[in-house]
Amino acid sequence: MAQSEELQILSLLAKEWDFSGPPGIMDIGDIVSALPQAPSQTLQALKRLFTSGLVDMNALKTSAFLTPEGYSAVEKHRMVDK
Repeated sequence: MAQSEELQILSLLAKEWDFSGPPGIMDIGDIVSALPQAPSQTLQALKRLFTSGLVDMNALKTSAFLTPEGYSAVEKHRMVDK
């Protein structure tokens, strides 16, 4: 499925989805600061997730959120880890 950086982003957005409800929207700056990786890696991973349809962004590209497919991907990964 996703690379490590992508999986970290998906997991973070899924946690936001679980606590705040769908679609798990977060400011991109908050995503970058929450993850233990270089900001450039996070932004590249977000772009890959956006291109693959697992994450969507607001019109200004300042916030990102999970699509239903992105949340399903995280759920599948959670099931594999159990």
